[in-house]
Amino acid sequence: MELKTKNIGKTFSGVNVLRNVDFDLKPGEVHALVGENGAGKSTFVKILSGVYTPTEGNIYLDEKNVEITSPIVAQRNGVSLIHQEPQSFSHLSVAENIFMGHMDGNNLSRVKWQEINSRSNEILESIGLKIDPKIIMDGLSIADQQMIEIAGALSKNSKVLIMDEPTSPLTPNEVGKLFEIVNKLKSNGMAIIFISHRLEEIRQISDRVTIFRDGDLITTKKINEVTNEQIIKFMIGRNIDDTEVKENEFLKTEDYILNVKNLSLSKKFDDISFNLKKGEILGFAGLVGAGRTEVAKSIFGAEKFDDGEIIYNGKSIINNSPNEAINQGFAYVPEDRKQMGIFGPVAVEDNVTSAVPKDISNNLGLINSKIVSSITNDYIKKFNIILTSGRQLIEELSGGNQQKCIISKWLLSKPKVLILDEPTRGVDVGVKSEMYEIINQLAEQGTAIILISSELPEILSLSHRIIVMREGKITKILENKEATQENIMSYAIN
Repeated sequence: MELKTKNIGKTFSGVNVLRNVDFDLKPGEVHALVGENGAGKSTFVKILSGVYTPTEGNIYLDEKNVEITSPIVAQRNGVSLIHQEPQSFSHLSVAENIFMGHMDGNNLSRVKWQEINSRSNEILESIGLKIDPKIIMDGLSIADQQMIEIAGALSKNSKVLIMDEPTSPLTPNEVGKLFEIVNKLKSNGMAIIFISHRLEEIRQISDRVTIFRDGDLITTKKINEVTNEQIIKFMIGRNIDDTEVKENEFLKTEDYILNVKNLSLSKKFDDISFNLKKGEILGFAGLVGAGRTEVAKSIFGAEKFDDGEIIYNGKSIINNSPNEAINQGFAYVPEDRKQMGIFGPVAVEDNVTSAVPKDISNNLGLINSKIVSSITNDYIKKFNIILTSGRQLIEELSGGNQQKCIISKWLLSKPKVLILDEPTRGVDVGVKSEMYEIINQLAEQGTAIILISSELPEILSLSHRIIVMREGKITKILENKEATQENIMSYAIN
């Protein structure tokens, strides 16, 4: 199926977020969409999938003008959206998830379960997935859940598949399996829109790339006719300088603000020992499941360790809760932004100031709304957070702008030790560059930083030292000068 749009635009509350988008997608093509957070690409695919209706413009499927007014209408027209986070029903079977919304029969008693299970199995096998369609979804990996959503799209005879940052939660091996399926679908004539911030993935899987900036479609190029540097320039309208590890005066001392000794937690990590200076960025590298996040949570009081000792400013401490850790001078930007980082249906300014209740209240404990607004506006300007106002719900912001809000919240608490767990996951190169600058500035001001990241270039460009973990243990501590992607990976897998 061929998809085209003509002059597609969208306005929210008088703000024009998408303008005059002319776009085409061919059968058997993987067409990537890139752009900074808030550039308009997510709004565009939500229009195509029926989540939003366009303010203006037209959508054409095989040259026929169609009105897509809801996701159900989109699916009936052969257009399906695969979300970044799987939208599955965990308590139902694989087959029920695949055929959800279009099972034969008027009620469950009349569903032809044998036929449903058989057809599910056929679809799963067609994309190379060996999963029993009768098993319950709960417990399946994110990658498998994503594949089952793809199977669900195939069960609806979808001809256009939109994949919104599908690789964000996946390991490298899982990304490889996903790309195998994408290539199979492509060879069978499926038209695929692929959204990602990872340019190397886009180069690997895409035929063409379309770049959005500030609500405008800037250009469409064949992927083999444009460099990554050119894509970035189209995205942000400027060049991004490579980040280099920055030294500071604090690193010249031998004084450590944090000493972790023989920290252990059953089945998660064992005998973890390291130290951290003021002004130091200490990177944690390793494969997914290596235990990095669990160590961070234990330091922050979100998980209780079984054995070992944490020494902070020369004194042994036990953070029994995040509140205790915050009071001690710790802050934690979590990996799971939506579940642990923000209060979704709450205003931006209430999120930003949530960690400093004493700073925004009077002697009676009543919140001063003027102080809340003033503090929030300072950080909105400082970090260039794109939003309509401080009263806008944080869940309405792009992922990158949500991340800036989370970091703003913790900086308000003036932490001495800042733990950043995958701080740039799901954000574009422009926001990444801004965050790197913030991280380096904090280190220069004396903040001790633990940086957990699965992106080795990020670890290498920011960290003064790098701890490599594998299966819950530290396998190597590297000085930045001796660290490479190759030797980090060798210690992570061997």
